[in-house]
Amino acid sequence: MNSTRLISSVVFVVAMSMGSVSAQQRAKVGENAALRYWSAFAQMQDSAITDQQAKELNLILDGTAPYDDLKYKDLTEKNRLALETLARGTRIVNCDWGVDYQVGADAPVDYVRKSLAIGRLNVLYSFHLLINHDNDGAVRTLAAGLRFSHDVANGGTLFAAISAKTLLVAHLRAVQFALQVGGLSVAQRSMLQKAVTQLGSDGLDWQSAVKRELEMPLGLDAKATAAVGQIVPVFVNALNNPSVLPKLEEMRAAGPLPLPEIIPNPRRVIEERQDLIDKLQQSRLKLQ
Repeated sequence: MNSTRLISSVVFVVAMSMGSVSAQQRAKVGENAALRYWSAFAQMQDSAITDQQAKELNLILDGTAPYDDLKYKDLTEKNRLALETLARGTRIVNCDWGVDYQVGADAPVDYVRKSLAIGRLNVLYSFHLLINHDNDGAVRTLAAGLRFSHDVANGGTLFAAISAKTLLVAHLRAVQFALQVGGLSVAQRSMLQKAVTQLGSDGLDWQSAVKRELEMPLGLDAKATAAVGQIVPVFVNALNNPSVLPKLEEMRAAGPLPLPEIIPNPRRVIEERQDLIDKLQQSRLKLQ
């Protein structure tokens, strides 16, 4: 009888423990911002964008063309629900896109392309709100957009990092536009200042992106794999120490095929990183 009771107690405790672990796992999954972002992707309504409009949008986001609300207000309003879902996702600290890099270059990264699309819509929506004097809404949209843009690079390769950088710069330009329009309250400026500050001095973790880019399975032979292993620490070092760039470029050029073609151009990566650092510094100065 005692043995039976003991076994029953053990089974009960194990079952409770498993239930607790399962509940914790469910809670952890539910607190993943990436899941909310995927919901926002599903709500996107961008089929009305023509090739010409896409070109115009790029000019606006690059700061080389003015925003025309008459052209884009219907598009932004059509995507308001998707952008609100996106904003709610940015309140979740954890963001794990769950990409399986064990499959190498075939790893699915469609989330990055979708992120670029909705991130650009978010910038346009902030313009729409500013033009219509909804400064509170515009500031919330920009703060959420900065957080989302940062999340795009989480756990990703250089493709994700450079895409995230593109979105961050577009949102930072929108922040400067909001400041130029004027009328922002102290609280609104403070919200934008906090959002920019939270990005840190670099904005993104470029070192991790480089490592992930070069360390995922590439199907190389032993000689090429060994060469990549030597290049990785030099590439990472070059991000903070450009003086080693000539050595890195020499290693890349002299590496066995196909390394010169598949190793990302380090000079471009360093330029992209520095450009983001400069844009962040400019925004911080303007928000003081």
